[in-house]
Amino acid sequence: MIINIRDYHSKDGYHEETHNYDDTHFNNKIIVPYAVTADFQKVIYAYHGEHRGFNKSFNLIPYDTEVSQIRQRMCVSELSILAKKHHVTTPSVNIVSQGVKRFLTRKNMETNGEIKKIIHKKIGHYFYTNGSFGYGRISRGNKDSFSAAKIWDDIIYLLDYGFLEQQLAIHDAVGRKIIEPTDIETKKYNCLTSVREAWFDDREQRGRIESSPFRKKNVTPTNEMGILQEKVKGIESLTQYHNRGIDMFVRDLNRKRNPSADLYYDDLDTHNLVFGAGISGTTGTLLQAAYAFGGIVNGELLKQYTLAIIIYLIGGGMHSYHEVLSIAKKVGLYYSPGSFHWLPLSFKLNNEYGKWKEKYYDIVKMGTTHWRFNQGVPPSHLNKNLRS
Repeated sequence: MIINIRDYHSKDGYHEETHNYDDTHFNNKIIVPYAVTADFQKVIYAYHGEHRGFNKSFNLIPYDTEVSQIRQRMCVSELSILAKKHHVTTPSVNIVSQGVKRFLTRKNMETNGEIKKIIHKKIGHYFYTNGSFGYGRISRGNKDSFSAAKIWDDIIYLLDYGFLEQQLAIHDAVGRKIIEPTDIETKKYNCLTSVREAWFDDREQRGRIESSPFRKKNVTPTNEMGILQEKVKGIESLTQYHNRGIDMFVRDLNRKRNPSADLYYDDLDTHNLVFGAGISGTTGTLLQAAYAFGGIVNGELLKQYTLAIIIYLIGGGMHSYHEVLSIAKKVGLYYSPGSFHWLPLSFKLNNEYGKWKEKYYDIVKMGTTHWRFNQGVPPSHLNKNLRS
């Protein structure tokens, strides 16, 4: 692996060294992020103890709190692109999609076709959005312009052939709105209710408020991939213009105290992790659907499906990495704030994984040490801006 080391004697301000990715010390010294190139594509490291101060003679940007978060956004946005492009989550997504299809087919028989009207009434608007730019939609048309049979046929077709974001949108909607107490899937779905705590739905405690553009109904749909705030070279665009959660919400710095919310935000702040749109309730309902319809609750398939959620929610700009993984942790996925150890073998065995983890060594390998770059926000129990 090539590592860029600060070098005041070089015309660029750094030189390249080759090291083993898993080394914890280079030349018997610890390295820390020191600067980035102007395009944020390269990180320059300095040996700990030699990293203080900054020489402005070179075209470099100091690696600070803001740069750390920009690099995090780039890292997980590119992760969602690579994972989608190389279909590394297909086995798990197919299992859940076919489970949803079997469930709907059975309900169609049990209700003599009435389920089609229920689908049209309860979830049709998620896919035929009446002008809105929901991610994973089928059409911006009004659902009432389409028959129940048409919407049913489209959903069944997409469970076999749809884009990942469309399939996961179906998994989520059917799990939340169509399962009934008497269905055999309900017991499994309800086994994982711990993924959604009461404070997620409390406007005062959740820790997010509507952004100014959203309040003014002025959010601009985008085809940008991921949670980037500005266009970055090398990060591809999507074909579907959509509204992003990260553009619709901002952090509520005066939220009402809640013990679980306090722990969550303390992890976020201590490690300088990105706030996207608040902790992800959708991750929880998707994991419930994965268990109810696909029996996925642990192992490689759980890791794959979690990565599929990242493709959907981070790729679509709905949530940040920590907002998703904090929920996946509740069902047993090994995750510590900012870490990437849990990724599925289907991705780790892909050649792109090695390139990605080296490009984002500062995030993937050193991601749990970003306390060095936090903003010094006081812990919740000392934060006087929070309300009791």
